[in-house]
Amino acid sequence: MADIDTSLPELSAVIEQRLGLLRSLAESLEVSQLALVRNDAEAIARGAAHQAELCRQWGLLEEQLRKAEPPSTPRGEHSHDRSLDREYSARLQAEWDELGTRIRYLTRVHWSLLRHLQRSLAVLSRVVESCAPTYTAPGAGLSRPEAGTGARE
Repeated sequence: MADIDTSLPELSAVIEQRLGLLRSLAESLEVSQLALVRNDAEAIARGAAHQAELCRQWGLLEEQLRKAEPPSTPRGEHSHDRSLDREYSARLQAEWDELGTRIRYLTRVHWSLLRHLQRSLAVLSRVVESCAPTYTAPGAGLSRPEAGTGARE
């Protein structure tokens, strides 16, 4: 019985951490959307690094959940506790579903913004390539003016 009392709170804590990570991921995706819209390369890189860290933490929590054995309560005992557990489980499930829907939406928007940014970069790359012959480096025979010499001479 002691195992049940200690493992259930530990499992609940891991599940709460999992939901917290999902909340953080959703917030990070929202911040990254603004960076994508603004074409802010530094903010995009920070957001990607933050999201990668959240994914790493998610993997660690998933591993903890896989290792945890679900406790079993004998039937008929703790009927009041089981009704509280059902309410708690229902609340967690509702939050899980809401976060899942939110993250699916945010990742679709994120993917669309990334695709748009990729197309914009491809256009810019073609423009730069077409202008490359015009802006080639000066030939070896031409010398550049030295620093300090100006038009006054």
